Amino acid sequence: MSEVRVGIIGCGRISDLHARGYLANERASIAATCDSDAALARSKAGAWGAEKSYSEYRELLADPGIDAVDIITPQRFHEEIALAAMAAGKHVSIQKPMTVSMDSADRIAEAAARSSRVTRLFENYVFYPPLVLAKRLIDDGAIGEPTSMRIKFVSGSSGGWDVPASAWGWRSDEHRKGFGMQTFDHGHHMWSVAWFLMGEVEKVTSWIDSVDGSIDCPAVIMWKYKGAPKYGVCDYSHSLEMHVPSDYYANDEWFEVTGSKGILLVARCTGRICEGAPVRVFRDDAWTEYRDIDSDWAAGFKGATDNFVEAIRGGAPAMLSVDQGREILRMDLAIRASSDLRREISLDGFRDGP
Repeated sequence: MSEVRVGIIGCGRISDLHARGYLANERASIAATCDSDAALARSKAGAWGAEKSYSEYRELLADPGIDAVDIITPQRFHEEIALAAMAAGKHVSIQKPMTVSMDSADRIAEAAARSSRVTRLFENYVFYPPLVLAKRLIDDGAIGEPTSMRIKFVSGSSGGWDVPASAWGWRSDEHRKGFGMQTFDHGHHMWSVAWFLMGEVEKVTSWIDSVDGSIDCPAVIMWKYKGAPKYGVCDYSHSLEMHVPSDYYANDEWFEVTGSKGILLVARCTGRICEGAPVRVFRDDAWTEYRDIDSDWAAGFKGATDNFVEAIRGGAPAMLSVDQGREILRMDLAIRASSDLRREISLDGFRDGP
């Protein structure tokens, strides 16, 4: 295959970063766009150099010139579109979270197992260069045996790019159905990082509240890793009067992993609240700073799109795989259930979902 011709289904705000990744890859092109807003689909097609635009995804799937699709719609539509795309013989990338229930995830996984094409879950955080470096340093023993992880998420009232009301509209609808825009939708990023850096999770417990009746913050989520006394905690805050310096959404995250010999810090992600080196390691009474690394949040999208293209070409395993994505979803749903039920939830065999 000389070039992977991609159709983007869903042209909301985040699609711009997906598109940037494909446009920067000489082995890929954006051949078509699709959105229920036909004018938006046409506009994005023009901006990205796509030859065609559609307002109905089945029309795009019927196009023999499309090799692969990137599904970037609200979560409740993922299963329907992904199954149709696999049936049409397309390679499939599904925006995180994979879907909204374990039954739905199982149906996607079963279809993917029957397909001869690549199906994977799009997760840009595991390709964000500071976190990729953090993973390599941990695996190389830079902080000894990791024992605990802390994640901080904070959002503000202003900062970042202009997000259209429609983008918040579907998230508010999901929130009313119990899928928090921070702890579930954005949470998938956090739980993917927890898995990526330290391994599989055994159980979770959570407290999820709201500072304004709409955004699911403040919240505290804790988890235990499998097979050892290793733990993680993530706290969410929404500051009603704070401006967040960011080129993207008005939020930021930082990550801390403590090991038997030291501490590793990833100082920023979506925004730019914390100054200084993006990655630092404390060991042997001294800090080592890693400054020569791309800490632009968009870099993770390029890594994720590159991975999809290379997986299609047979040059790399797809990440997240469908099975990996399903397990992150299981944790995501268990966190929601723990807060609702006010008890610890074991992930082994967990099935709850709408």
